This record gives sequence, C-alpha cells and structure tokens, in this order.
Amino acid sequence: MKIILAISIACLSFSVFAKFSHESELSIIQAGGNTEMETTNLKTTNREQIGANAATLSGHYTQGQSTTTLDDGTTEKKENARNWDIQLRFDHDLSKRIDLFTAVQYEGDEFSGYKQRENYDLGAKYKLINTDDLKSNIELGYRYTTERRTTRNEENRDILYFNKGRIYYDIAHNLNKQVSYKFWTEYIPNFTKYKDYQILFEPSLSVVMTDIFSLKVSYKGIYDNVPNKEGNKYLDWIYSTSVLAKF
Repeated sequence: MKIILAISIACLSFSVFAKFSHESELSIIQAGGNTEMETTNLKTTNREQIGANAATLSGHYTQGQSTTTLDDGTTEKKENARNWDIQLRFDHDLSKRIDLFTAVQYEGDEFSGYKQRENYDLGAKYKLINTDDLKSNIELGYRYTTERRTTRNEENRDILYFNKGRIYYDIAHNLNKQVSYKFWTEYIPNFTKYKDYQILFEPSLSVVMTDIFSLKVSYKGIYDNVPNKEGNKYLDWIYSTSVLAKF
C-alpha cells in the first residue's frame, strides 16, 4: 500500500505542472473454497508531451495472499506475491520517426530474489508505423543496473552491478472503435553475466465500455534464464482481467 500511495502522490504532483494523458488499470482476483486467494494488481501511466519533449511517469503494484483452513479448524494466511515498480522517463523527438530517451526505474520483488533493483536507461526509439489506428515501435538502449538481493551469492555479496542492453518492440492496433489489441516484447541481455538474460512479453485485448472505461484481458510473462533464487522457475506469468480507465 505504501507503493500505491507513493505512485499516487507522484502522479498528483506531476499534474500540478501540466495536463497529461492518463491510463490506469485495476484487477482483483479472488478464489474461495478450501483455499481462499486474493490478488490485486494496480498499474498507472501518465504522459505529458510538450513540443518535442515528453515526460512519462508509470508504475505498478501487485500483491497476492492465500488463506488455508487447517485440519484443526484454524486458518493460515500466507503472502504469495508482492512486486512493484515506479519509472520516470524523458523522450526527445529528433524527427517524426526517431526519439532519444532516458529513464530511471526502481522495482522490487522479494519472491524473485531481490529487494530492490535500480535501472538506468539510455537509448533511441524508432517509429516503424505511426497512424491513428496502427502504431509500432522498436527501441534499442543501454541499461545499468544495481541489484540488492535477498540472499548473498557465492562471493558473499548481496549488492550487484550489471551492464545490460535493452531491445524492445511493440505493436498496437485499433480493430474498430470498440476493440483493440497490443503486443510488446523486451529482451534484456546481460553483458556482465551473459547467461543471466531476461525476456518479457505481454499480449492484451481491450474492449471499450464507455468513453473512459474499457475491459482488458492480458497475459504477461517474465523469463529469467538465471533465477536469483535456487529452485525458482524460469518463467513468471500473470493472467489478468482488468478495468482500464483512460483519458
């Protein structure tokens, strides 16, 4: 909840200085029976374009917990997911197709083996297609990462530093006034530890319900070729149905 509050305060502070486009989504998944589960996911993106320059503030917070009834009738609560991020990014248009960008991102996921990860990005964006109904972009960049892990490695270190790259691609298509889809994928090679690369991807489908609200279905996958925790699976994923507010 502290992360949600921090993101909200930052968004409100940003809005004091300029009008901006806003997109937020909220999904709550509940299940009952022998084991009760609840997962909450909140995402927000806020962008302001001023001439050739743009600033984007975005973030997300996900928390999940389960409640199990034991044989003696008592219940046991257990947190099974908690991750967050907040990012500030600046873009500058060099031409109609080429942008330069820089960004700083803070993220955390103790279930994936790191308390906090700081990413500093610098790169360029090329607009492959830029029409009202179809947009597609590719980004190439350099990333410097500081990672504070939950456990120490074989060298007795829990703070690690990495030089990385970043290749990103997306496509968004409005099929009609009510239905649209988007797909993005991101490849993050690690130049310091070359086997420790990541691949992220997310297809999604949105259906407009009103001028502001839409229903969104998405599947996000995060593949980590060298998990921080021994025994962790290579792929983390989340399937969600969300209410999307956009204006």
